[in-house]
Amino acid sequence: AIVTAILVVSCPCAIGLAFPLADEMATTALRKRGVFVRVADLWPRLARVRKIVFDKTGTLTLETPALTNPEVLTMLDAESRVALFTLVSDNLHPVGRCLHEQLLASGGFVPLAGEVTEVVGCGVELVSGVHRWTLGRGSWTEVMKSNPIGYSAPLIPAGEAAGTEFCCDGVVRARFHFAEKARLDAREEVAALARRGLEIQILSGDRREKVDTLAAELGLKPENVRSEFSPHDKASWIEQHGADEVLMLGDGANDSLAFDQALCRGTPVIHRGLLAQKADFYYLGRGIGGIRSLFEVNDARRRTHRWLLAFSISYNLLAVGLAVTNHMNPLIAAIIMPGSSLLSLAIVAQGMRRANRV
Repeated sequence: AIVTAILVVSCPCAIGLAFPLADEMATTALRKRGVFVRVADLWPRLARVRKIVFDKTGTLTLETPALTNPEVLTMLDAESRVALFTLVSDNLHPVGRCLHEQLLASGGFVPLAGEVTEVVGCGVELVSGVHRWTLGRGSWTEVMKSNPIGYSAPLIPAGEAAGTEFCCDGVVRARFHFAEKARLDAREEVAALARRGLEIQILSGDRREKVDTLAAELGLKPENVRSEFSPHDKASWIEQHGADEVLMLGDGANDSLAFDQALCRGTPVIHRGLLAQKADFYYLGRGIGGIRSLFEVNDARRRTHRWLLAFSISYNLLAVGLAVTNHMNPLIAAIIMPGSSLLSLAIVAQGMRRANRV
């Protein structure tokens, strides 16, 4: 009779019902804040995060920068404009989207024949007919200038500061310059994450002066900023600096290798994002407040789990104690068993109440 009583009253409702409910309420609370969790095992990994590594362009800055020298587009001949339109039509990089919008505003184009290929960390290229067109980092074109075809001189003076270069057969046809803006709440949110004891790092493939300017705007120390990093450099840095405690945030193909190394991964929602399938979570909006929300909701979830565990242990000590001492009867069992389930649900509701406030 004692064994039967123990088996009946030692109900695991707090663990079997309430723990998954707390996880589901945490996921729901984040959806209200524009953060969407894709994998169930994110929660325990998130508790191990000690470093947050940001990509710069499109992650800490707004998705689409502003073109500061749009007059350069009008200087291009018809063939060059069509080639540029072909290069940026399906390009997901913020620079490509900005140029695409500018070209669409000036009229429609029929893309050139040929396949556009992305060279990760450098830019995009198109071989059409006898010409090779490229759009990307300034240093990338140096490797092609030893064999120029067609145009014999760049349209833009060589002394001008390097921007995003548009080239035909290695010869610069135009240099585009862009102004980036930090996301609306970036400085505030980076400071809030740092106050939580998290180490904030920027790993960017962009030029040093641009990255340093943004870092200063966000209040980050120079030693926490790395610029002109290739995709392999980003992955190597994470691997060498505690990959098992890193949350990586990025939005482009050049962040894919770093994603593979990091413990947790997140990406902002952008037009046909490249990293959505690799990310553990993604977030909406023009800010990065969803990152802090992720940690805050996980804090509430973990506290709720601790309360549930404490209640479950206390309940079973009481119920089993009554059964072992032969003080358990059907009436007491009928009262405490559903009561334990209701109390478990009440603990979850109370523990996750603050997390569910938008």
